[in-house]
Amino acid sequence: MINAVADEAGDEEITPTEIAEAIRDCLELSEVDRAPNVRRYLGEALDAVSDGMPADFVAMTLYAALGALREGA
Repeated sequence: MINAVADEAGDEEITPTEIAEAIRDCLELSEVDRAPNVRRYLGEALDAVSDGMPADFVAMTLYAALGALREGA
């Protein structure tokens, strides 16, 4: 999903609603609280989607969440 967002989705259209839904699903997972900053980055990504920020910004924020998750694992 992150790659599709960063690449402007191309032929694989992903809507902001679908992205927001996926982020909300992640926020419900217990793993989010095991690594510092993951919840914060996901919240920022959700806000960015809601605010209509560019897809590259949303993707960058999601990559930050993944990096924080890897560091905390």
